[in-house]
Formats: sequence, C-alpha cells, structure tokens
Amino acid sequence: MTTNSQKNPMPKWKKWLLGLGIPTGIIVIALALSPFWADYEKPILRDQLPEPAQVFLQTHYGNSKTALARKDVEWLEKEYEVILTDGIQITFDRHGEWKEIKHKAGCVPMDIVPAPIQEYINENHPGLCVREISQDRRKIEVELTNRLELTFSKKNFLLIDWDD
Repeated sequence: MTTNSQKNPMPKWKKWLLGLGIPTGIIVIALALSPFWADYEKPILRDQLPEPAQVFLQTHYGNSKTALARKDVEWLEKEYEVILTDGIQITFDRHGEWKEIKHKAGCVPMDIVPAPIQEYINENHPGLCVREISQDRRKIEVELTNRLELTFSKKNFLLIDWDD
C-alpha cells in the first residue's frame, strides 16, 4: 500500500524527453509564426494605402501621379512608401500618418510643415524652403534647400539640433 507522501521518481528517459519537448515546441511555434514578422516588400495600388494616407496624398499632391506604392514589412513594423512621378518620396506609418517626405526638386508644401517651424525658417533662413521633412514621436527634422538640417522638439517645436 502506497501513501500520497511516497512519490514514484520520474524515470530519466521521461525527464530527458520532457526537456527536449519544451524547446522543440518553442522552435516549432516560432517557425510557424515567422511569416508574421518576416521582412518583405509588396507593390500595392494607391487605393490600398490606409485611408489617412490617401487623404494626405489627395490634399497635398492631388495633381501628382503615383509611380510606385508599396507596403514594407520588417518584423512587426509596417509602413508604406509612395514615389510620385515627379520624384517625390513619401513614407507613411502603419496608420497612414506621414513619417518622411523627400523632394528632389522643389519644396515640401508649407501647409505640411508645422506653423512654429515655418515661422522659425522664415525668420532665420529667409528665402529657403524645406526639401525634406521627417517625424517620429519626439522630433521633427527638416532639411532646407541649402542642405542645412534642423531638428525640432515635437512637443514644443523648439530647435534642439542643427547640422550643416
């Protein structure tokens, strides 16, 4: 008669098999989920962009035609890149908000540039305009037509760095 206080020790082969099963299971799950974070680029149509990106393009670049639109996926990040026929490149985040705008010739429309940054440029760099602009959660960077790069805080639009 055995009591609950007496336990049968697990055989070594069962421990060994259990030790292999957990890491193997993790590897199998990781491989099964890998397409969700695999890197890829996929051409898409302009109307397959997120709605805010479509509205942005229509509002600011309504007369420009799209040369290329694609969805870029890297790990769990997703963004959209649009190249217009006049060479303008615009990158949008997964929600369709612009992240970066590059003009090879000409200037970024001033209604895209936040008003305090426009005022700073007009006061301190008259006659110049923004050729490139990018933003993330903390800052907005602009490159002027003279190649001067200015970095502003996104919170209060104060100049925090510059590079010539």
